[in-house]
Amino acid sequence: MKSRVWKKIAGIGLVGALAFSLTACQSTSASAKKDLKGLKEKGTITVGMMAATPPYEYHLVENGKDKIVGSDIKLLDKVTKDLGVKYEIKDMDFDGLLVALQSGKIDMIISAISPTEEREKNADFTNVYYKGRNVMLVRKEDVNKYKTGQDFADKKLATIKTSVQETIVEKELPNAQLKLLGKSTDLALDLAANKVDGVLVDIPTAILLSRGNPKITLSKVYYEDPSVGAAIAMPNGTDKEVMAQINKTIAKYKPEYEQWLKDATKNVK
Repeated sequence: MKSRVWKKIAGIGLVGALAFSLTACQSTSASAKKDLKGLKEKGTITVGMMAATPPYEYHLVENGKDKIVGSDIKLLDKVTKDLGVKYEIKDMDFDGLLVALQSGKIDMIISAISPTEEREKNADFTNVYYKGRNVMLVRKEDVNKYKTGQDFADKKLATIKTSVQETIVEKELPNAQLKLLGKSTDLALDLAANKVDGVLVDIPTAILLSRGNPKITLSKVYYEDPSVGAAIAMPNGTDKEVMAQINKTIAKYKPEYEQWLKDATKNVK
């Protein structure tokens, strides 16, 4: 009887040891895939972005082929080349990017995303590669109505959901009726269709939206970017060597980014 009991205990112990060993191996394997060597062995990473924000990232159809281009893509090319990997892009609404990063559906976010205290709870961020200003877009016939921010105090406004611009409106114009949308092109459509009185976007985006829609234009109301600027978001606990390599690439090409932005602005059709 005792012998059988001890055999059972020994068996349970052996199973437990094997389970622990297997878990440890899996953990080590998963951890290894996150370091620089592991990334290179993986070969391809999935990058999340909202590819409807020209000139940063947007769809361009040439010779019947659709591709995503923009200043962030130029930076992504440099970053992945220096990491020694290729990339695939997953295009989604901005407010779904961090959720996708947390769940492992994507390996990186590059979409003019700004590190905030809340976002840093759910992702690791690289150094900043760009910081700009914001401007309120209005309909052309209304441009003389709006000379200061207070002229928008109780108006219907729109911004991208979970964006820096949302934070600005909530802080500077708390009595405004704020509508949150998923894409910058939707902002322009709502403004032109009289669904809102103004939309807040960064200046390069504002220039392109007004170029593409003759009914809207830039107002004289500007807001400084209260965030630290745009950075690349990585999963929590990203390997230090990987982060160091990305930051090295950012430092090298940050002086060129503004020119990439200007070139992309000119090339948007």
